[in-house]
Amino acid sequence: MSVSRRVLIGGLAGGFAALPFAARAQATAEKAEFYPIPVEVLSGLDGLQGTVTLGDPKADIRLYEFFDYNCGFCKQTAKEIRPLLKSNKDLAVTLVNYAVLGIPSIGATRVALAFSQQKAGRYLDFHEALFARRGTIDANHAIEVALKLGAKKAKLVEDADSDPVTAAMKAASALGQRFGFQATPSYLLGRDGFTGFLNLQQKQAAIAAFRQCERAACG
Repeated sequence: MSVSRRVLIGGLAGGFAALPFAARAQATAEKAEFYPIPVEVLSGLDGLQGTVTLGDPKADIRLYEFFDYNCGFCKQTAKEIRPLLKSNKDLAVTLVNYAVLGIPSIGATRVALAFSQQKAGRYLDFHEALFARRGTIDANHAIEVALKLGAKKAKLVEDADSDPVTAAMKAASALGQRFGFQATPSYLLGRDGFTGFLNLQQKQAAIAAFRQCERAACG
């Protein structure tokens, strides 16, 4: 069963169509810099629905990654989550579905959010498996991966087409825009934002700096 046309059109209102064209392009690390985000802007983060936190949810350090399932650089970062958590026991990684790269991404995001409601404990397996696929990733690809991981199909499609999922997508889109995230991946560490790709070593350096001075870069 495919996710309905209503799913796709509904997602447009809170995702891809609401973002500037620049947000649809991926960015490289060379074009991105850490920048402070005002505390009052960060206030919407705690209540954001539809996120998945990996690692210890009570960890001292939390790295937020805003990603899109059709982002090439995000495919690379997905491979680095496990080693990042393994080497940083005081770290949690919170994944934020940020569908900015078109209708296929919107469909995949809806299914991903629905899967997280059923199988939160297997979300990283889902995340890695979906990114392991070649070509454009859409709702049907996400459903296929979800079913292999034990999701119930009828419930999955129902939840993907639900108002709470639409609301979560709209909220993530609005928050990402307020943070100035104009590309995927984008990151938030403490109150520092970063738009663009960070390799594993760069993320490790930012985490080490945060331990020292509670900023993504010290000095």
